[in-house]
Parts: sequence; structure tokens; C-alpha cells
Amino acid sequence: MKHTISVIVAVLLVMSGFVSTANAVSVSVAIGDRPYYAHGPYYYVGPVRYVWIPGRHAWRHHHRVWVHGFYARR
Repeated sequence: MKHTISVIVAVLLVMSGFVSTANAVSVSVAIGDRPYYAHGPYYYVGPVRYVWIPGRHAWRHHHRVWVHGFYARR
């Protein structure tokens, strides 16, 4: 009797693992400045060229902080 119950519990646990993976939601995490990178590495507005400057770490008030990337006029 105990063997039958343990087999049934084991089967239910295995089946619950299959059900939870079948209904899993995909999650992706992006790291970096890609959301701010809208026009590509550079773009023109009339005769002026704007170039993407990537984000970097900098020291501000005795703390290391992330400075987001930006487009600069070149």
C-alpha cells in the first residue's frame, strides 16, 4: 500500500512539472543602452552629423554611477 501511494505521488509530481513548463511565460532581460539607441550609430539632421556615445560608468559624489549613452553633435 505504501509503495503504491509513493508511486502515485511521484507520478503526480512529475506530471506537475510538465504542466508548469507547458504554461511557462517567456521572460527576456536586456542589459545596456539599446533602448536609447534609436537612430543607429549616427544620423544626419541637415548638414549636422549626430554620433552615438555609448553609456559608461563614472564617479559622482564618491559613488560609481551609470551615465546613459546619448547622441552628440560631431
